[in-house]
Amino acid sequence: MTIDPREYRATIGLFATGVTVITADDGKQVRGMTANSLTSVSLDPLLLLVCVDRKARMAPVISAATHFAVNILRTDQEAIARHFAGRLQPDLEILFTELAGAPVLHDSLAALVCRRDRILDGGDHVIVLGQVVALRRSSKGEPLLYFAGSYRQLAEPSPTLAAAD
Repeated sequence: MTIDPREYRATIGLFATGVTVITADDGKQVRGMTANSLTSVSLDPLLLLVCVDRKARMAPVISAATHFAVNILRTDQEAIARHFAGRLQPDLEILFTELAGAPVLHDSLAALVCRRDRILDGGDHVIVLGQVVALRRSSKGEPLLYFAGSYRQLAEPSPTLAAAD
């Protein structure tokens, strides 16, 4: 059976994910890309993976960087997600701070800094395995989600469902 890539993309898009911005310093400036392909791999050692399209401008940056950061976005950071997805937001002010050798978004919901461990073949993407060396998380905000081609937010639990618990 042959599967149409567009149909695959529409189907896999029904898997709701969080939204992140992967950041790294290329030696001249901070580079970033929006990604929802983030997976926790291991607790011992602490490993995660991100997938980057081979054609993306971020692919050579993350391949050359010793460290990169995964910034988990809040619901009010959709403009940042759009900006790093290639839909530039000219009036957007983006602030970075440094954490353990990598640039992190100043006010994201959370950030994990990784030492690049290895890069694996993933077809038209590269799979970047990173060892988590630092993290920080905020106590404010809710995660920005991505589902069926749109940014979304968590809904408050239904009172009916909460009463059933």
